[in-house]
Amino acid sequence: MDLDQVFAGVPRVGGKVEGCTYCYSESDLDLLGGDPAEVPDDLVGSFATEVTDHWSADQYGLIWRGLAPRILTLLAAQPDELILRGLAYARFSTWPAEEQAAIRQAMREIIATAFTGDKSAHRLASLICAAAHIDQQMAPWLAYLDTLGADADAAIARLAENWARTETKGTLAWWQYFEDSAPLIRDWLYSDALWERLTRAGADDAKIAIGWM
Repeated sequence: MDLDQVFAGVPRVGGKVEGCTYCYSESDLDLLGGDPAEVPDDLVGSFATEVTDHWSADQYGLIWRGLAPRILTLLAAQPDELILRGLAYARFSTWPAEEQAAIRQAMREIIATAFTGDKSAHRLASLICAAAHIDQQMAPWLAYLDTLGADADAAIARLAENWARTETKGTLAWWQYFEDSAPLIRDWLYSDALWERLTRAGADDAKIAIGWM
């Protein structure tokens, strides 16, 4: 699904963008209210990860929708747990169905690509945690991991070991602002589907880390 095509018709913010003038210059605000293609990557990332009370509730959703293809591209290149956290404030559940579907599909494609590559365990975890912000739910994304093929075994083993070690530090769900995902992640770490994968991959270190939780 072509995100640029799906979001091409999103209208611009009418009038001046209302944002935190302590953190953002007038030129930044002007850029955010204009052509999304003209917004620099660093401003795209700053907007998406910024605390939402820096922005007008009436304008935020339009800005986010306009920047959606840019934000997802940035997430794929530089995974960040917080980059999708503004979706609830952007009233994602009220967006046109095609736009919602496009975001979910793009996220699945980003994850599938990342989990057949050599990204670090931290970056893999960041992607799944970011995805959970889409619908404020972790469970669908853990279930999606279980659908990935054997070419994702090594990456999923790295993720599982990372999460198991993070759990012992009590910081498994520091990144979220909705229902606690830590119990869901713990259940997934003990799931039959994961352990069958770890056994197939010979991922003994991941098993040991989970056993020490």
